Amino acid sequence: MPIIQRPYVPPEDQVPQEDSYVNPGESAGPSPNAEDASLDPITFYSDSMHIFSSLYSAVLFFGEQMEEREPILRARIKVSPQMLKAIALLTAKHVKEYEDAVGPITLPDQVYAAWELDGTEEGEHAHG
Repeated sequence: MPIIQRPYVPPEDQVPQEDSYVNPGESAGPSPNAEDASLDPITFYSDSMHIFSSLYSAVLFFGEQMEEREPILRARIKVSPQMLKAIALLTAKHVKEYEDAVGPITLPDQVYAAWELDGTEEGEHAHG
């Protein structure tokens, strides 16, 4: 039984390996056609996130924590409020499926404090 089920996975979809991560604007290797390189998806690691929202849009900031300094911004994604809600619903579904298969994911209390959450949104697996 798969841990996370997705309705459709393109045949070329593969789990990214560490050596395939590239920084935005950098190429993973020499490209025969520079125009095609800009169409390649960028894969990066993120362990820091912030969301800014307004009446008509939301901006998701993904970064990477660095020891004793501010996180490095890796991506900024602007979406509509409807897309933000769709992301929240789909993410919650996948987290639930993962926890059902593997066990609860716990977050430190400081995460809830930083995001001004009380943890009740997560149900029984609030925090440890």
